[in-house]
Amino acid sequence: MLVTFLWRGNDSTRNVGVWGIVFGGPPSDYQMRRLSNSDVWYVTLRLPAGSRFTYGFSPNATVGPEFGSPRFQPRVATMQRDPLNPLREPGCPADATRYECPSMAELPGVASQSWIVPNRSTPSGKVERHTFKSDILKNERAISVYMPGGYRADGPPSALLVVLDGPAYLGPVPTPTILDNLIAAKKIPPVVAIFVANASGARSKELPPNPDFAEFLATELQPWVHAHYSASSDPRRTVIAGSSFGGLAATYAGLRHSELFGNVLCQSGSFWWAPDRAADPNPDATTETGWLAKEFIKSPTKPLRFWMEAGVFEVDARGTGGVNLETSRHMRDVLLAKGYEAHYSQFAGGHEYLNFRGTFADGLIALIGTKPSP
Repeated sequence: MLVTFLWRGNDSTRNVGVWGIVFGGPPSDYQMRRLSNSDVWYVTLRLPAGSRFTYGFSPNATVGPEFGSPRFQPRVATMQRDPLNPLREPGCPADATRYECPSMAELPGVASQSWIVPNRSTPSGKVERHTFKSDILKNERAISVYMPGGYRADGPPSALLVVLDGPAYLGPVPTPTILDNLIAAKKIPPVVAIFVANASGARSKELPPNPDFAEFLATELQPWVHAHYSASSDPRRTVIAGSSFGGLAATYAGLRHSELFGNVLCQSGSFWWAPDRAADPNPDATTETGWLAKEFIKSPTKPLRFWMEAGVFEVDARGTGGVNLETSRHMRDVLLAKGYEAHYSQFAGGHEYLNFRGTFADGLIALIGTKPSP
């Protein structure tokens, strides 16, 4: 679809750019043009039908080589939401200034996100919060536990869901509401969900493939869960989930401990990661992506099932050898070639919880969905 963005300037307006996580190409691609001698600035972009994304405008911003990188966009002082668009990023406070949260766009044909909508007639689960100390990692973190409506400590074991980057899946991705709705609709069985927060300052160290973090999940967290909650120890009824670095970590934990985690739900996994690329997916093309894919190639096929996705805007626009989209496709192909059951999906959006919140339910249904009676 052709999508036109508009900005009303004034006598001091020298340039205007439209920016967002879906715009990954050169900054010049998103510079707006002035309409004759008017105060109207515009740019028309070709975007996929059904796209859902956030964006903002930057009037009179310095345009340099780094300006087009999503890493630097939040630092642009002039970035502000679209005054002509009433839709804002979900969770934006009503009293937020124009600089505090971006605008949201949903093009015709956008996928429904009905599972995230609270329903008063649906039994609600309960969330408990704990502090968990790890001897392996020598730190502590918050752990939140969701128990479904009707849960009993002496009842039959529920399926188990372990979610990394826990706070993001209690807020931007409203997982308790999603679980309430899916369970009530009998799309999935009752689930106990463990939301694992990151230790302070440790995310970029722990979530990229880290044997100690995988051991923490397997030998400290899992025994604690089974000692305190009625949750299944059957790996076929256990899902480990995450997005970005969290999706990478979930996949690695599945490889290391398939005897515990039989299902991996990965949203836009950072499969571009390799030890010499560190935390940057865009260094240059002299280093290779896909370290974890190579580990799967070297390993015997294990009893694992996968649901994976990536957004079409997570593309390598700078020629650095692949970002989330290309490397997710590569990981999918490696898994299929190794004989794994791997479900793969793409959405018309970027690396945003705005999209993950709608597709998380799809992954759960694919992995542990309740099969209809014949």
